[in-house]
Amino acid sequence: MTPTPLATARDPFEVIAAPGGVELHLQRTDKYKSVLLLWVVEAPLDERRAARALLPDLLTRGTARSPGLAAMAARCEELYAMDLLAEVSAHGRLQLLRFGFEAVADRYSGGRPLFMEAADLLAEVLHEPPLPGGRLRADFLEQERTNLVHAIAAMADDKALYSYRRLVETMHAGTPFALHPWGTVEQAAALDEPAVRAAWDEVRDELPVRLMIVGDVSREQALDACARLLAGTRHAPHAPAQLAPALPERPLRHVREVQPLAQSKLVMGFRVQPELLPGAAAPLFGLVFGGDSHSRLFKRVREAESLAYGCSAGVSIESATAVVQAGVDAVNAPRTQELVLDELRRLAEHGVREDELALSRRAQLRRLDNLKDSPRAACAFRLGALMSGRPHVLEEARERVQRVTPEQVAAVAAGCEADTVFLLEGKLP
Repeated sequence: MTPTPLATARDPFEVIAAPGGVELHLQRTDKYKSVLLLWVVEAPLDERRAARALLPDLLTRGTARSPGLAAMAARCEELYAMDLLAEVSAHGRLQLLRFGFEAVADRYSGGRPLFMEAADLLAEVLHEPPLPGGRLRADFLEQERTNLVHAIAAMADDKALYSYRRLVETMHAGTPFALHPWGTVEQAAALDEPAVRAAWDEVRDELPVRLMIVGDVSREQALDACARLLAGTRHAPHAPAQLAPALPERPLRHVREVQPLAQSKLVMGFRVQPELLPGAAAPLFGLVFGGDSHSRLFKRVREAESLAYGCSAGVSIESATAVVQAGVDAVNAPRTQELVLDELRRLAEHGVREDELALSRRAQLRRLDNLKDSPRAACAFRLGALMSGRPHVLEEARERVQRVTPEQVAAVAAGCEADTVFLLEGKLP
């Protein structure tokens, strides 16, 4: 066991190379009345992602000891209403599976070892599902497969999300960045017991894992919980953080769909030079350009010309992409696109004003400060930064925001090239 490094005033997390290949991040604090534990599995975004996406809901609906939702709910209630956590998401090239819990800290339990009892329940979830006849329960599998198919299909009902996904799929076609972590409807519908069983095997005994714990927990307790969650397994090491590759140079592409909608959705994607992304200038560019009511796009597209019901921008560090989204009348889409491109050009050529940068800096610092009040948000920030190769210590991230200059923000704008425009045109019958 190699602690590297110990917690410090700047970084409250101690990083421990735990047994089994697990990277343990422990923040010992009595600031909160609860303890958060997250077991984060990193998988490639590949053809098996739908099978893995089924696991969080499948495994948390029952264990060999508590084989059903009612029994699991009773177990959690018995543990002082412990919140059992399970979800799947994406980060760049990776699919992330999070299993965990938030439980009342032991000092409020009257001497009961709630943390270790919660860890034991989570270990059951990871390693001891009900296996009648040595197979995953057919009724559980069928229900969760149906739920996953419906969840994937329902994404098309959120037209802003649908438009964003269509843009991303077009821009990043042929790469993992284009793939949704839940898979496709067809992939989910085709899942059978052997495929899901194989996914469970690799998740519990192969793929890289980070364990993140925040709360009043000793180092010995954290390592004990890690051992119980490993249950004798060993996991692969993490791949080193790396920048997203640059998208190829190509002419601006336009993609258009028509659906019976009252409001059209305009989404514009820009290639960003990867070398501009590691620092704090890219997020500040997103805020200056279209991140809040003080932003260029909000003031010009919405307020000055009343062309859009909303117009925002953001930068994806993980995929080297900037995206602008606007809800418009279809007739206003060409003018809105023209203004977006003009504001980007003006920002690149003439730079950002000090007052714009000050407002954006304040907003970004406020977001970072808010992380300190939420263990889940702080862990999400740390995890994303570690995988992207960005500063994962909040104090260092704040200092970088403070040091960003107007010239650096302008450089990010100059490094954006329009790649794809997607218009979901609404036409009522």
